Amino acid sequence: MPVTQPEKNDMRKICIIISGIFFVAHLSGQTVEWIKGSVSYVSSANVYVKFASTDDIVEGDTLFTQVNGNWTAALLVKKKSSLSCITNPLSGMTNLAVGAEVGVKKKALIPADIPKVDAPAILPPGLLADTLAENVTADKKVRRPLVNGRFSASTNASIADGDNNYQRVRMALTMNVSQIGGSYFSTQNYITYRHRYGIDQQSGFYDDFKIYALALSYDRNGHSATFGRRINNRIANMGAIDGLQYEKKSGDFVTGLFLGSRPDFMNYTFNPNLLQRGLFFAHEHQTSGGMIQTSFAIVEQRNHSNTDRRFTYFQHSSTLGKNVNLFGSVELDLYQKVNEVITNKIKLTGAYFSVRYRPFRQLNLTASYDNRRNVIFYETNRTYIDQLLSQETRQGYRLQVGYNLLRSVNLSASAFYRYQENTATPTKNYVANINFSKLIMGLSAGLNANKLESYYFKGTIFGARLSKNVAKGQVNLEANYRMVNYTFFSGEQTLNQDIVGMSANINMTRLTTLILSYEGTFDATKNYHRYFVTAIQRFKNK
Repeated sequence: MPVTQPEKNDMRKICIIISGIFFVAHLSGQTVEWIKGSVSYVSSANVYVKFASTDDIVEGDTLFTQVNGNWTAALLVKKKSSLSCITNPLSGMTNLAVGAEVGVKKKALIPADIPKVDAPAILPPGLLADTLAENVTADKKVRRPLVNGRFSASTNASIADGDNNYQRVRMALTMNVSQIGGSYFSTQNYITYRHRYGIDQQSGFYDDFKIYALALSYDRNGHSATFGRRINNRIANMGAIDGLQYEKKSGDFVTGLFLGSRPDFMNYTFNPNLLQRGLFFAHEHQTSGGMIQTSFAIVEQRNHSNTDRRFTYFQHSSTLGKNVNLFGSVELDLYQKVNEVITNKIKLTGAYFSVRYRPFRQLNLTASYDNRRNVIFYETNRTYIDQLLSQETRQGYRLQVGYNLLRSVNLSASAFYRYQENTATPTKNYVANINFSKLIMGLSAGLNANKLESYYFKGTIFGARLSKNVAKGQVNLEANYRMVNYTFFSGEQTLNQDIVGMSANINMTRLTTLILSYEGTFDATKNYHRYFVTAIQRFKNK
């Protein structure tokens, strides 16, 4: 990702890397004091978090968020500035919304030999991706490489009564290296390989092997150039861009261009026939009330040598005071060619808006509208029920309410509505949750209910969850249960299932995690069993 650094003399930065999934136990027994912030932007790779100040936060810290009433490890700080942090979501924490509250435990003591440095705020969506670490001597500036990576190996299986069984293996490598060898070059990559044995056998190597990011960047004096595959967070909804991207920052303004192609939509490989080019402009400004970011792009896409599409993209995010967060994106087609028919009418092809309002500490209100195109999942572990819910409730209107009744009791509810012109019955979804964070013996619990109605099925899901941290917080154990009752209008078919799950997240070392989980689905005709074993190793230089 491109890096922006200010020109300052005699300035030194020392990047301190402290990795881990949970907070270490040496803070136990002390009175917990939280430094709280909120999610300001979410991209496909990073989560951006805004604080009033990050003086007491260091790179490698773990940020927590409220999950079912409990403070749960959610994000790992990758980079920080004076007001913001770029973070990577931990396993299972990929659904954080803009405006979600996060916190980090305040440390009792900050070592005196760590200087405080004023750095520019991280401007969502991704003005500052990697912070340059510099050690300054009396007559020479030394640039230190910064390594942040993760390797995971996992296996999972689905075992049904009689047939449709499979075993899957998956390996993934994420590696970001800034200032390679002390230079102005940086690199980033995200590569996976997965293979199924049994049903759904893949047809070729590139159905298993995926490169989601692989790029080399050069950044100096406000100029940034990147070559390879990378998602540009200022135009994130366009997805990955293969080719050359260039940016120039001057004050609060950023101008840029890109020239290359789109990944093949069938197997995500490099496809030189899907050429694209574009220009974008952005304005990003930190005010006393919060961050304001606006970007605009105009893009032309081709299929072979013929123009396939021209469109504009607009994105805006801002914080109004301390209680209101806004985000929106709009995509307008200017030119289309469908079945050899060319049109130049302006057509709205994608829109997303959200506003979060927090009138007082205990209450959060979020309203959103999503009319973006359907998402293609190249990988997913969702069950059939989860896929139905996601498919029916992504596009449409949503209202969410969260209320902390007591310090240990949290209530939340949401309502979803979607109307399609080609269907007479709108889709409606209602969700309610109650979570208890402090029960007997350190247990946490949650109850939830979900009611869904659409034009071709309706049903309910009731669930319960019980969890507990053991071994001084190094191990989290959880058990959960869901009861599913769905009716499909075609043929009046029914789906009645009992789903039981259990998991253990084990923090082996500061940088090593082992995750074990099982899920069983039981209905009148067939039983399904799924298990997951995942080992995660993180890499950090010091």
